[in-house]
Amino acid sequence: MPRITTILFDLGNTLLWFDFKPVFTRLLSMSKGDPERITSAVNARYDDFAAGRMTPAEWHEFIQRTCGISMPWEEFSRLWADIFWEHREMFALARETRPRYRQYLLSNTDAIHFPWCCERFALEEVLDGYILSYELGAVKPQREIYERGLAKFGLNPEECVFIDDLEANLEGARAVGIHTVRCVSIEQVRRDLRELGLG
Repeated sequence: MPRITTILFDLGNTLLWFDFKPVFTRLLSMSKGDPERITSAVNARYDDFAAGRMTPAEWHEFIQRTCGISMPWEEFSRLWADIFWEHREMFALARETRPRYRQYLLSNTDAIHFPWCCERFALEEVLDGYILSYELGAVKPQREIYERGLAKFGLNPEECVFIDDLEANLEGARAVGIHTVRCVSIEQVRRDLRELGLG
């Protein structure tokens, strides 16, 4: 097996924790629409925003229309973005491995969330670059996001390990030859990395 030289980190529930519930709680409290219908419609359409097929302005308009509400952009963008907090143990791991490995983010994210996260969390301290769904026009677990991300930074899949909390995303990575570790607990992540030869 080729030596692993590169670690790919997911963002949500890997480097950062997140919770969407306050977003839906606020939107549904303002809306007279059916909560189940609204939640389903937003979830069904989110991949379009995460893949860059909708602009932030279009997403804002879609949310207002779907919920039947009016919300100023400043209020909406903060509500939508302010859902993250640092996964301290995973950030500590990324800092430990940073001197010995190339490290990149590989994330399904959007043009509101990611700039917010960059302003508030020290991603640049632990990462060499970013593989972002909304920039590459594909979302995990689609094959294209892995292939385009590898090509963007000239990476060999056999020399990469990807850490993500969702098995479907890991399956997508393995399909293109990337090693994987599921982020269930920090102890388990460290153990699985050691088994792959990462100290």
